[in-house]
Amino acid sequence: MMRSASGRAARRAARLLTTGVATTLLALAGCGGDSSSEPEGVTLSGVISLPETAAVDGDTNDPNQAGRRSNDTFATAQALLSPVYLLGSVNLRGAGAPAGANYNGGDLFDVYQVDLQAGQVIELEFMADPKVNDLDLYVYAETASEGDAPIGESSGENAYECLRIERPGRHRVVVAAFSGASLYNLRIGAPNDGSTCANVVPATASSIVPREIVARPVADASLDGARVSALRAGALETAQAAASAAPQVLRLPADRTERAAALSRLVTTAAPLARGDGAKRLAAAAAKATPPATDPAAGLPDALREVIDTVNAAKHLRHSGLYEWAEPNYTVRLRSEPVGTYPPPDRLYPNQRWHYEMIGLPAAMNTLVPLKATLTTYPVVAVIDSGIVADHPDLASQIGEQASFTNSGTFSTSADDPSGPGSPTGFHGTHVAGTVAAATFDTTGVAGVAPMARLLPIRVFAKDSATSSSADVAQAILYAAGLPNSSGVLPARRADVINLSLGSSRACPAAYSDAITRARAAGVIVVGASGNDGLSVRDSPSNCPGVISVGAVDARRQKATYSNSDPALSLTAPGGDPRQSTTGTGLPDEIYSTIGDFVGTTRVPSYAGMSGTSMATPHVAGVMALMRFANPAITPDQIDTLLAAGRLTDDLGTVGRDAATGFGLVNAGKAVNEALLLAGGNPAPVPGTVVAQPSHLDFGALRTTEELQLVVQGGASAEGVASVTSSSPAVTVVPTTVDAEQRGTYTVTVSRDALPVGSSFASLAVTTTAARTFYVGISIVTAPPGTAPAADYGRVYVLVVDPDTGTPVAQVGVDVAGGVYTWQVTGVQAARVRISAGTDIDNDGVLCQRGEACGGYPQYGAGQTIIELTGSRTDLNFELSPYGGVSTGGAQLRALRRGR
Repeated sequence: MMRSASGRAARRAARLLTTGVATTLLALAGCGGDSSSEPEGVTLSGVISLPETAAVDGDTNDPNQAGRRSNDTFATAQALLSPVYLLGSVNLRGAGAPAGANYNGGDLFDVYQVDLQAGQVIELEFMADPKVNDLDLYVYAETASEGDAPIGESSGENAYECLRIERPGRHRVVVAAFSGASLYNLRIGAPNDGSTCANVVPATASSIVPREIVARPVADASLDGARVSALRAGALETAQAAASAAPQVLRLPADRTERAAALSRLVTTAAPLARGDGAKRLAAAAAKATPPATDPAAGLPDALREVIDTVNAAKHLRHSGLYEWAEPNYTVRLRSEPVGTYPPPDRLYPNQRWHYEMIGLPAAMNTLVPLKATLTTYPVVAVIDSGIVADHPDLASQIGEQASFTNSGTFSTSADDPSGPGSPTGFHGTHVAGTVAAATFDTTGVAGVAPMARLLPIRVFAKDSATSSSADVAQAILYAAGLPNSSGVLPARRADVINLSLGSSRACPAAYSDAITRARAAGVIVVGASGNDGLSVRDSPSNCPGVISVGAVDARRQKATYSNSDPALSLTAPGGDPRQSTTGTGLPDEIYSTIGDFVGTTRVPSYAGMSGTSMATPHVAGVMALMRFANPAITPDQIDTLLAAGRLTDDLGTVGRDAATGFGLVNAGKAVNEALLLAGGNPAPVPGTVVAQPSHLDFGALRTTEELQLVVQGGASAEGVASVTSSSPAVTVVPTTVDAEQRGTYTVTVSRDALPVGSSFASLAVTTTAARTFYVGISIVTAPPGTAPAADYGRVYVLVVDPDTGTPVAQVGVDVAGGVYTWQVTGVQAARVRISAGTDIDNDGVLCQRGEACGGYPQYGAGQTIIELTGSRTDLNFELSPYGGVSTGGAQLRALRRGR
């Protein structure tokens, strides 16, 4: 939730993590020195927590990494449990940060050992420019069967790779540096967590024919000589003439030593010929082409090395510009996952699955699908916020008109977010807009709650400013409602719904009250975030009359600790909690959506996880848009009546409305049905079905009990629960609060005494009275007796920053102990500070980059409070979460430079 200007705004938690620019290098503070005298100033300390699934590469480029251990070979493979979210780095010799631990010798391979089940997906995403830095993913499945070991590879030339496991057993996961250096994130979720990946690790043999490449020459006779030279240099054999325009099968030498030398010659021969992006790649490879004194792949099996060399040779040929295309000769056909109406095939939907299932979105969509031909009026949702990345591929087609009101009077017809790298707004409005209406069913990116909606983004925050004004917000509300405003301009079509994920800690100003009253009279539904201070009072404009005020719950349907609430709170929606990882994905329990990011100073579309009431509110705005799609004539007063009757929500807490959660958790399925009933006619609703919420339970290594909801989603249904049975004697399930049809709350309990050390997976089979059976996945980690939690993101650097200058005044490096980081900085003399923290896995001196972990006091994703220091503080606790990468897990943050 972002802040509009108020007297207290600077001291309240802003919506996003904002930090001052740290441009001055600072000597490491708090890590030693003369202890004979007490330093002047105050002492600041706290505890940094992190998700239980956190892990770190054993040999990152940070020389300060505690317990550093090489994982470059199968013999030294680093053991992992799953689900897991790991931060790491790899590099060729002489690539990356020169002061890094791996710069001189290189770190070409990171090898991990993990026991996996069929259906688990391994995802790799790296952060550097893939035009010059390229990583690949390999999986080697250990098997007792005869023949070749099953080997899978994902070796594209973008920043994302993935592999799906087909056969259960022990696997070696290899992250390989093909060129350059990069941070990377590796994620392994629970079996069948919804992740889609077309690349499969086969049950038997390799996914490619070893040492064989299929390539089609460029039809240019002037290149024939160069092609012959390249083939000779690479010792590549072909049964066809090098000048042939038909696809050719090229074969590499069988001897690994000869093959390594040939690949080096191929690079140096082809590099001068290459053009475009290939020239960049080959030039970088040629600079490192001389084989090292020791073979960096000596610790890998010959079968895997053949696959890696085949992939590398194919890439070099493709980069040379001598071939239209060149790729390994695949032995198996890549397969696609089945595509249904819902869930959508969007790649990152598994990250969103928990919060969309929680609000009953699948049932709502299934109700609307058979009616879509008759529903032709698309709703418009105004997102009054920090603007939007207008060219984002998941948003561009969804945007109608745009506008901005900034600096108490400046109007523009563009809402494109002008943020630069490190802006305190962190593409907040883009994230909100994606939850409301990101393009869906297109196999890429994320899904939106109401993908049929059209967005009307209105920017009310000036460039790189985390504050706005009530004047600009009020004008934006009037504009969105199609009412007279200071711009003298009206949109071609007014909004059906207004989303306000912003606010300040004060009573409702008259400017807000007047604008909202007039907007409602024009038929506009107004939705606002309650605030993120954990107070028993709501922020404005959420506390204004006529606003549907939204609080937040976490992935376990419990009130989020940060969520403001009071007896007048309307309802709740998923807002997430980055301290937890309970959904089986291995990611923090955050809300995943669209953002912008930067490669250098170039803005690029991206995706992120955030948490807060700002993230809960667009869920409700999206549901209101679904209601307007189903029934364009539904009024704000009718929605108020339905809400008060409990017909749009699932009750939480005490029966009826309560201060913590309002009328309960928004239910999209119920809301759509109610809108259709009010539309006149009596359309036959899709029959309701019993579903599980959540659809996966992750107990981690600490939790022993979880609640499972078996409820009806969709239309009315007499379907009940006939039985719930566990696949494992270590997992028991008993009804806690159920109705006559055995629908309701069940308690699931795990006894780890009956489980082996490591990761275990089980399932609950739910059979209904309609003779239908579905399954709820369960993930469990059993730690050795007496061991502490293993969560670790490596060395973390805590910076105390002067908020006025953005300069660090102190810093300390800390290592994990018992799954948390305990930090302390002494001798701080500043009167006002901010606290930031992050990892520096690539050792470039910059924190809070994509691919690393980042946090700040008081709450990651909810902003940083300026701390007025009147004495020492021991309560400065906050969370650390991954930023960017496979989770895309974090808002775009301001990079910080640490001292060395």
